[in-house]
Amino acid sequence: MPESFLKKLISRPPILFPLAALFHILMTGMAIVSLYLTPLDQRDWLRPLAMLLFSALSVALCLMRKWAAIAYTSLSMLCLAMLYFGGDDTPVRIFGSAFFPFSLILSLFILLLFRRFR
Repeated sequence: MPESFLKKLISRPPILFPLAALFHILMTGMAIVSLYLTPLDQRDWLRPLAMLLFSALSVALCLMRKWAAIAYTSLSMLCLAMLYFGGDDTPVRIFGSAFFPFSLILSLFILLLFRRFR
């Protein structure tokens, strides 16, 4: 009998990845709710957009896929570069500050556990 998606999501990866995915989803939801009165064409929506990308990739990390590990680490490095090389109060800096320290720490764990990904 094939395993259910939820069982794979919880039992296959180390506990860190499902907890990180839950954290990403909760923080993204809070960011979207805090901006619900802001028009969609404002640059303030760039942070929840980046958070949504991180959330989708963190759920894919729970399935232990190599493409998700590479994409999450690459997005973390891209956001780090945007944060440090973007000018003050620019859209690039807003996008780059989505999950700044947390994404780098999780990327370190991804790189340490990279051999376990399929």
